Amino acid sequence: MHQMNKVLGVVLMIASVFISTLERISIRLSAALVEAGSGSEQSLREVTRTVDVPTGLLVYFMFFVGFILLASGFPGTYKNKNKRNGISGDL
Repeated sequence: MHQMNKVLGVVLMIASVFISTLERISIRLSAALVEAGSGSEQSLREVTRTVDVPTGLLVYFMFFVGFILLASGFPGTYKNKNKRNGISGDL
């Protein structure tokens, strides 16, 4: 179970970064297409300003859940292992 949490956490974190990158690429590509004047018959170029809009909440949520899963995938402290095995740390 711990190994699956680690893998799922890493996958979610990488997927959130990938989605964010695709979002930024699409914004810049669409602005470049407008500036190039593709799809218009006019000889005038329209100059656009690209504003980096904040990334959607899904990306931050996926990264946060991925981090929580990654952190929960690592085993607990030595004290917790002893309690699970029935060995008390107090002597």
